[in-house]
Amino acid sequence: MLIDPGLPLPNYRFIVSITSAGIPNLIDMQFQEVSGLKMTRSITENGSMTSLSNQQTKQTLTLKRGVFTAPSPLMLGNVAESLFWDTRLLRKDILVSILDESDTPVNAWLVTNAYLESWTWDSLNADSGKLLMESMEFKYSGLKYIPIKLTKTG
Repeated sequence: MLIDPGLPLPNYRFIVSITSAGIPNLIDMQFQEVSGLKMTRSITENGSMTSLSNQQTKQTLTLKRGVFTAPSPLMLGNVAESLFWDTRLLRKDILVSILDESDTPVNAWLVTNAYLESWTWDSLNADSGKLLMESMEFKYSGLKYIPIKLTKTG
């Protein structure tokens, strides 16, 4: 019996949900680019013995999007967090979901224990007609891949 693998997923239909203090942000979900979804583990070798280290490897998740004229909840949260930049880390969970043509999630990655490490903007250039982009880099230590199986009815 052959298993139907379905179709390859396009990488341009996705949403990002960021949860801060247990509250999901359901407004700021659209980004132009997400990079840094990576699962790694630390392996130690001692002679001929190979084992997993209990040290969690830190990864960097980068979210990019255009800057808008009106403030958004995520932008306001980043501004508030920047007021305590030198004294506090606000941990977040970030859910990145791939969508099908009906905007239904079909695969997802849950980034846990993430904190904003940097917030940058593109350079300004009067000779360019480009949109102003912002990038948010989050350090994280946990990533879970979540395949979402949909069953067709009817």
